Amino acid sequence: EQARHCGEELKKLIGTDETIMCFVSPFRRSKETCKLMCQAFSQDNILKIREDPRIREQEWGNFQDIGSHETTVMERKKIGRFFYRFRNGESGADVYNRVSSFINSLNREMDNYLMPNNNIIIVSHGLFMRLFLMRFYRWSVEKFHTLENFDNCGYCILERDNNDGKFVLKTDLNTYPERKPTLSDSLEETFVKESFHAEVNPSIHTEDIGQTKKMK
Repeated sequence: EQARHCGEELKKLIGTDETIMCFVSPFRRSKETCKLMCQAFSQDNILKIREDPRIREQEWGNFQDIGSHETTVMERKKIGRFFYRFRNGESGADVYNRVSSFINSLNREMDNYLMPNNNIIIVSHGLFMRLFLMRFYRWSVEKFHTLENFDNCGYCILERDNNDGKFVLKTDLNTYPERKPTLSDSLEETFVKESFHAEVNPSIHTEDIGQTKKMK
């Protein structure tokens, strides 16, 4: 029901005369969400739906030990969501690298195929979407740690400014009122120097459900 409602909202935002391209996480919940959401659109308006494993959720490890869960939560809170790596899993920084690769491909996709009235919707997961925004807008690790997760089928919109071609974040994000510094804050300066060396062209409509890219 949430996915259908989200699809109807997106249809109102995008309009009936424009087309969409969807990129979806390979996880079952994401694919089901994408399918239900796309029912709001005419098939003639859907150019493609592409599954991309790079936009999957963070890997939490092969097996999660219930007995060590409390310790894991405490360690992650101390180190921070960005740098803490789960055993046999990923850290937020690992997901960030996937985000960077995906954005590079997305930029090429837009250069080659995106038409003036086409929109991109990315159906992904909460952590991925926050890291997408962090990478896209070059936010700091500290700012990332202030962002609350999206609600189920929540979304945010990035819309292209016709004057300068940049994408403007149109959605107010929920943030924690106060966030205590973590051990990762001391690592941030080095990380930023090593990571933000490639130019990214800000531009898109996003969702935890996804992301819509308005090109006009």
